[in-house]
Amino acid sequence: MVRPALAPKKSLGQHFLHDQHVLTRIAELAVPPDATGVVEIGPGTGNLTAPLIATMDRVAPQLPLTLIEVDKRTPEVLRRRFGDRFALHMGDAAEVDWPELLGRLGPRPSVVGNLPYYAALPIVFALLDSPVPPERLVVMVQREVADRMAATPRGGDRGQVSVKLQLRAQVEVAFRVGRGAFQPPPNVDSSVVVLRPRPCPWVLPAWSITSQVITDGFALRRKTLVNALMAARWPGAEVRRVLQSLQLSPTVRAEELDNPTWAALAMELQAHAPPLATPAGLGKGRKNS
Repeated sequence: MVRPALAPKKSLGQHFLHDQHVLTRIAELAVPPDATGVVEIGPGTGNLTAPLIATMDRVAPQLPLTLIEVDKRTPEVLRRRFGDRFALHMGDAAEVDWPELLGRLGPRPSVVGNLPYYAALPIVFALLDSPVPPERLVVMVQREVADRMAATPRGGDRGQVSVKLQLRAQVEVAFRVGRGAFQPPPNVDSSVVVLRPRPCPWVLPAWSITSQVITDGFALRRKTLVNALMAARWPGAEVRRVLQSLQLSPTVRAEELDNPTWAALAMELQAHAPPLATPAGLGKGRKNS
């Protein structure tokens, strides 16, 4: 067991992972053989940083490592443990200039982190919004969030997050992590999720349109897709026509559609998008979405 060198701060949502087996598994997932650099979000006192460095040095000695940390107490602890083996960026991971940072790490950087539960999705979407996203993201998130990320059609966890992520990345729940692996133990279980960004395998319109269709389609979960889109001012006649052309029932609900069908729906409806009346939500294609 690895004990924290600092007391976790509740205000920062800190729960330090101390299970050495879990830490090693995450490090191995986060450093593919062809990695050109690694970014760790929220290293804290370095519990994950240590196995990351060991894994990276087996792949390629002195592979670049950047740590992003918001807790001003940690730099001294990290320098004491790891010397100058890393570059340190102090700040909020949701507000990082990801294109600039990733651009310094070569063509296949990797990003890993035990993300604060309240900030996990904004950070993931900020990374996906980068013009050149990382080769992979390995993130620890709340178990329910992981289930939403990977949810398949007709599942109870299926929602806009599921579709927006799966159109832009391969999503895999690698393994579950119990509460006892942390100090202090959180009130929820966690999962490690691996996301591999890639070009969408289906033709899409502009991401702003695609995202708007998905957001509006899931806005009224107890309504049919037609009624949900009409409530958001998409023309009902056009929505029904497109559903018919896709051989879908007029009573279909958003969670029943698979990913290629969402892509086709967005393509067919792009010319009929209503003005975007609400601020951008997750995955709107804007830097801080």
